[in-house]
Amino acid sequence: MVKEKRMKNFKDLLEETLTENKVEALVPSREYSEDERIYMQGYNDALQHMLEDFNAEYSEFMKNTYTASLN
Repeated sequence: MVKEKRMKNFKDLLEETLTENKVEALVPSREYSEDERIYMQGYNDALQHMLEDFNAEYSEFMKNTYTASLN
């Protein structure tokens, strides 16, 4: 079940990164330029979409990964 553990680690890292970025947006550690704030928002949106896609397709991915095949 190494693949399953790796996928869980990926999901955990994705969720952790999203949380950290949201906190940084709410309580910035420094002053960001308008361009940096726009970039950060786009980056967070992309990460959120990745997480949504991951959650939507995970069970199908695991099913295909562990389906026996002679080919």
